[in-house]
Amino acid sequence: MTSARNLTYDSLLVVSDPMAVEPYRLRSRLPGDARVNVVDISALSRGKSQLEDPIQFDVAQGSKATNVLWTQLVTPVCVSGRVIRILSDNEVSGWSTYPVELFDPQGGLLADYHGLAVTGAVCDADYSRSAVVTKPPPAPRGKSYDVYKGLFFDENQWDGSDMFWVGGVRVVVDKVKRIFERNKIDNVKFTPLSEREIRVRHVKRN
Repeated sequence: MTSARNLTYDSLLVVSDPMAVEPYRLRSRLPGDARVNVVDISALSRGKSQLEDPIQFDVAQGSKATNVLWTQLVTPVCVSGRVIRILSDNEVSGWSTYPVELFDPQGGLLADYHGLAVTGAVCDADYSRSAVVTKPPPAPRGKSYDVYKGLFFDENQWDGSDMFWVGGVRVVVDKVKRIFERNKIDNVKFTPLSEREIRVRHVKRN
């Protein structure tokens, strides 16, 4: 674990979907499943609930299986057994798994995939500490818009885990990024918390 006393926002990173075209993107079968009302996807992704039966996913788009596979839902992400072994071998803290079954476009089972839960602390985001930056219009006739730059949080809520949550997004320490890069784990994006941007209008403030 990393000590909160050594915390720097340049060494903490948001883990996100790079929105690449080639990797498979998964579609859950849950909307058509009678169990949907008893499966709390958010709690599952935080390791706060358990499953006896695997959640099933079909490939919705893309052309190849990668070590990390993102879904059409907000929080679930699936990873290969190789990723799980790498996290375990490197003693990364703050994660667990849940059972999944993935089916390729031909209906065949993609073997050795797991749902990845981040079990570290759930920290509140503090946007009062973020800079507000005005961005130029995305198109010639568009309008400019404001973003919060920098994702900050209540450091007292952090338990020192290598993987944790801030304001609904997965965050990791730099150790995890280096492990992924060294092992060439693909289809994942790392953004330093100090550089993370989100549109102001997308943030719900209390």
